[in-house]
Amino acid sequence: MNSFGTEPSAARETEELFAENRDSLVRYLRHQLGDYTVAEDIAQESFIRFFQARSQGEDVLQPRAWLFRVAHNLLIDYGRKKKPELLDADGWLRVERELGGGAVGSMEARAEVLALPWHKLTNLELQCLQLRSEGLKFREVGEVLDLTISTVASYVARALKKLQEAETKDSAASEHRRTSPSR
Repeated sequence: MNSFGTEPSAARETEELFAENRDSLVRYLRHQLGDYTVAEDIAQESFIRFFQARSQGEDVLQPRAWLFRVAHNLLIDYGRKKKPELLDADGWLRVERELGGGAVGSMEARAEVLALPWHKLTNLELQCLQLRSEGLKFREVGEVLDLTISTVASYVARALKKLQEAETKDSAASEHRRTSPSR
């Protein structure tokens, strides 16, 4: 097929992939980065690379997994290039405000966030769950993170078990507080 026949098809495929996956991809990246602007940039670059690959005739059998894999690799590259931010007093105040440290009740909000059971998950367990929550199949998650399907299944199972155990402990502690006599 010549470039005139391939490019419109690649553009159409990219538009469809964009419409179906943009929000999910940005959400995944934003969660990993904590920065919406950078997440948008990486997502955009991922779609551009998909278009380029398809324009050059590359077969992409699992477009969604391919897209998340490229985005994941760009995320890793971004992390390698990013220099650590050295904070001065104003920088620490900004971070504190972003975390809610300046607002009334912020200590409660921070305590709730720290009490969430997901903090007990390893990075790979968390990434597997996030990708699954974005609708990727075990095989696709494996392609994104360069893991076998059985490894993905294992990470997901361990993560769910940890979350269940944390929920069970929280429920038991709550029940104990309600039934214990006051002093």
